[in-house]
Amino acid sequence: MKTQHRHTLGILGFALFLALWALASLLVGQSFLLPSPLAVARHLIENRRVLFGEHFAATAEVIVLGGLFSVALGALFAVVMDAWPLAARALYPILTLSQSIPTLCLAPVLVLFLGYSVAMRVVVVVLMNFFAVTVSLYDGLQSTGAQETELLKSLGATPLQRLLLLRLPTALPALFTSLRIALPWSVVGAAIAEWLGAPRGLGTYSRKCMAVFDAAGLLAPLVILTALALILTFLLRLAEHRALRWSVSADAVSSS
Repeated sequence: MKTQHRHTLGILGFALFLALWALASLLVGQSFLLPSPLAVARHLIENRRVLFGEHFAATAEVIVLGGLFSVALGALFAVVMDAWPLAARALYPILTLSQSIPTLCLAPVLVLFLGYSVAMRVVVVVLMNFFAVTVSLYDGLQSTGAQETELLKSLGATPLQRLLLLRLPTALPALFTSLRIALPWSVVGAAIAEWLGAPRGLGTYSRKCMAVFDAAGLLAPLVILTALALILTFLLRLAEHRALRWSVSADAVSSS
């Protein structure tokens, strides 16, 4: 019942947002400044082949590659920092420094080295995401109980076995928390990178529409990106529920 109630509230909230958007577009009265939801939907339908057949695929490629590299790089840093405290003291300031520099400031440098390529866009997504994955997973690994670790050591478990059998399962909730943060930022990062310059992509389409004052065309890719982020978040929650089912069962047993 709680889930159904939450879904109902979500639908009502979305309907209220559309109503306020339509009312605001009527009050503005100029479609090149704020088009109505119907105008954006019409643009999506009329240009669906270009948007989904050409630009969506390019953006999806960057999101998938950037997300995978963010998780892989963040996991690598977290495991290394957890295994060697000296590495943690050396790398943590560097990781923090990497987030203090705005990605847009690094973009011209990335373009100089990589051009307007897929690699440049993937690097932008990675720079926006891997820090959250690294820090969350590292904190999760550090939260492993000392008694459990000593028990595995007494049973003769190797460091790799302790990592796979104890530390990583313990850190899974923290990892999924970071993924819920990183996933929407992967979508945002891909769009930002395409705005900087790319031959194809939803961000590129939006930038071209802005140049000709086509507000409906400017917002249409944003609607697709928002829907994509919501779908990916929903799929991530399903994966989290399956992966952490053991944790939910343990909580139910302890509370009974």
